[in-house]
Amino acid sequence: MLSRSRLPWMNLRGYPVRTGTLVLFSMLMTMTIFGGTLIVQGIEHGLRTVQSRLGADIMVTPAEADTDFDAQTFLVSAEPSYFYMDAATRDEVAAVDGVEAASSQLFLASARASCCSGRYQVIAYDPATDFTIQPWMRDAVGRTQLGDDEVIVGANVLANDPNNFQLFDNTLRVVGQFDATGSTLDNAVYMNFETAKKVIDSSLRKGLNKYSMLETDRIISSVMVKVAPGYDAEAVAAQIHQQVPGVAVATSTRMVSGIAQSLDSTSRTVAVLIGVAWGVGLLMITLLFVLMVAERRREFATLVAMGAHRRMISGIIIREALGVNILGGVGGIIISGVLLVSFSGLVDQSLGGGFLVPSALTLALLALGALASVGIVALVSSWIALRYVTTMDASLALKEGE
Repeated sequence: MLSRSRLPWMNLRGYPVRTGTLVLFSMLMTMTIFGGTLIVQGIEHGLRTVQSRLGADIMVTPAEADTDFDAQTFLVSAEPSYFYMDAATRDEVAAVDGVEAASSQLFLASARASCCSGRYQVIAYDPATDFTIQPWMRDAVGRTQLGDDEVIVGANVLANDPNNFQLFDNTLRVVGQFDATGSTLDNAVYMNFETAKKVIDSSLRKGLNKYSMLETDRIISSVMVKVAPGYDAEAVAAQIHQQVPGVAVATSTRMVSGIAQSLDSTSRTVAVLIGVAWGVGLLMITLLFVLMVAERRREFATLVAMGAHRRMISGIIIREALGVNILGGVGGIIISGVLLVSFSGLVDQSLGGGFLVPSALTLALLALGALASVGIVALVSSWIALRYVTTMDASLALKEGE
């Protein structure tokens, strides 16, 4: 005897073309919903990670650097930059009311030539005052200090030979690699001041530095500032700009907003696309499912004539609707998830930076959300199909084809 639990699956196999079309529409809808929400969440995750990795509330740079440096595009600009100001600027910044900590950094852009392993943003930190890089180093390599000629690199930096990393003919040793942030920090090479001074001197000797003469003991590129509790970062930034001559000041919020603004329109477009995909999917799946049920009206009329009650017919229709939609939904989630995770670097590049694959927990929640949206479509389509079945005249349906 045929069990009622197997009947829906036998019915679906009996109409392979319609069933396959339903699964395909469900798969495409779920790919759009899951893939779109993954991109939106990836953008938000990337923004949070970038702001956290930046580590400072305020970034101070020389005012003349504004011609080739924009704090709001620094985190998404693919072009490395470097500039210098007097090292005494750090002490002036530290003396401003509301500044809890101030740490100097040195920048340099490597050249993609025989002198260097690639074109990267070189960032050097002061071990005595740093509070932005060392916490991440502890997570990446288990220590907070780098020795001379040691570097730690961003996620996108290739270090095929960790013991032979070349920067301006200096052979450096890669001791670790940071996790991805979805920003230009992934293209950075980090080192201490002593190593940086040696590398800068080498760039000057080789004529590969835009400055002809530099006293490496007297220069810095930026001052990273931590604001004291109870103080407003924007207010402290204004005080620094007023009290310290010759500097440009940007808060981390303003810097991250550079990425946020560039990605905001993308997020809105994706959100609209998700809504359209769900609406079109609901319409097409409902239409196809009702047509498939209508083709089987003699079958349902026979069940009614044999005494089948409404609950049994409802169960058959709902199981069929859930079956095709969940099958398509799972397939869509797997395909879109694998593609986006595998090509996350390409997605980040096409968005102009700022995208980072969310955590496994977030991915699982997004998948459940996508399946829930497919489940809603299944329930709506089955409800409409059930209304058709329960309102038809069973006797007329049985006479069709006689």
